[in-house]
Amino acid sequence: MKKIGVGWASVTELEKRYVNEALDSSRLSPSKYVLRFEREFAQRHGKRYGIMCNSGTSALHIALETLKEMEGWKNDSEVIVPALTFISSANSVLHAGLTPVFADVDEKTYNLDPTQLERHLSPRTRAIMPVHCFGLPCEMDAIADFAARNGLKIIEDCSDAHFAEYKGRMVGSWGDLSAFSTYVAHTIMTGVGGVTITDNERYAEILRSLIAHGRSCTCEVCVAADSDAVCKKRMEGETTLDRRFCFDRLGYSYRVGELEGALGLAQLERADEIMEIRRNNARCLNELLSPYQAYLQLPIYGEDYNHTFMMYPILIMGNSFTRKEICDFLENRNIETRPMFPLLNQPIYRKLYGNLEDSYPVAKNVSRKGFYIGCHHGLGVNELEYIAEVMKEFFAGLR
Repeated sequence: MKKIGVGWASVTELEKRYVNEALDSSRLSPSKYVLRFEREFAQRHGKRYGIMCNSGTSALHIALETLKEMEGWKNDSEVIVPALTFISSANSVLHAGLTPVFADVDEKTYNLDPTQLERHLSPRTRAIMPVHCFGLPCEMDAIADFAARNGLKIIEDCSDAHFAEYKGRMVGSWGDLSAFSTYVAHTIMTGVGGVTITDNERYAEILRSLIAHGRSCTCEVCVAADSDAVCKKRMEGETTLDRRFCFDRLGYSYRVGELEGALGLAQLERADEIMEIRRNNARCLNELLSPYQAYLQLPIYGEDYNHTFMMYPILIMGNSFTRKEICDFLENRNIETRPMFPLLNQPIYRKLYGNLEDSYPVAKNVSRKGFYIGCHHGLGVNELEYIAEVMKEFFAGLR
């Protein structure tokens, strides 16, 4: 069997056509494809503005920097982050000069546990960063209620969860700012890339400035100028500098180009097709792996959740075998596995914070016993049945 990976880059004739059109235009810096992708992606997630950048980590970073500027946050301001997530979630807080404060996760969903928020609230708390892990939305009504009662901002990390819904509402629509990744392994991909979305026009202006070195003028003409377009604001204001080359803040080089925009627009047009295959694959895995539920916790979620399965998370129950034993068995039979987002035991975090794991028992257990396999739209029935056959072989060896 050919290796069954955890991710897949689906490139059809549509992606090729849009990319070739961008190449034929001789314009590779951001232009019509980037702008269309930004608008349509934001609208599909319930927001007015989208800003495309070079990664999901950058998307989170500029969201935090925007709030820090607009809200006047100090460098000791705290952001509550789940104790189980990919490291970029917490790293983005550190990159913004803020302090991540960790909260434990739910033992069934692996997402931020709203009941843990109160114990981590302090006079310095300014925001919550719920992370929708593996394609499953967080319990956003409880999180949003807590944030509103305590005057906190919400930055949603939706990197794993494009188009997921909680109680009929799309992820990304709850946050003051919300960030997505379009890296190659994600649900829809642009090779590299990320998107930050918001309803706040001023936030959007700062976001666009931040990805372009802190540029003063962030209008669409300056972002995607063609030979006939002239920005009417170029010489406005007190400065004699052309605003395209006037910089108001310390920004970053976080932009992407038309090729990423073209890929993203094509993927967005195929989103329903991609989501349907992923969900069908998850249903198939649920059925095929159900005989092993005494040993494995398969994905658990209620009717209020519309899971999009960026990957298929599995938690080992009991102590009959170790994660290494089952993952080595799968890997030796060409089924790729990855650990389920260990964070607090990472060398850099142990260096920064010491041994925090014991304070977060659920996250510790999941980081020790959790792993995931692929569930993507490149898998068919043959691959899914092969996964089940290998699992059957592994559990037969336990008896």
